[in-house]
Amino acid sequence: MGLKHVALYSIPVTVTPEPPPGIGEAVSRILSWLYWLAWMAVAGAGVYGVLKTVMGDTEEGRRLILGAVAGAVLLAFLWVIISALVS
Repeated sequence: MGLKHVALYSIPVTVTPEPPPGIGEAVSRILSWLYWLAWMAVAGAGVYGVLKTVMGDTEEGRRLILGAVAGAVLLAFLWVIISALVS
């Protein structure tokens, strides 16, 4: 009985996590859609901020424009981080 335990413990166990087939592509597609939607939201906030500024609400317009710029910077670096983590 001792030999069986020694034989079982001497077997090297290597586990490499992999997503089930097809899941990696689905996650990539969902992330791409979310990324595209986020860029559209940033562009929309920028355009709306400019319109608010032109209409006379400079404080709200400035806040929206700065938020759009901050969102664009965040999105630019976020995609690089996600790509590094996924691949």
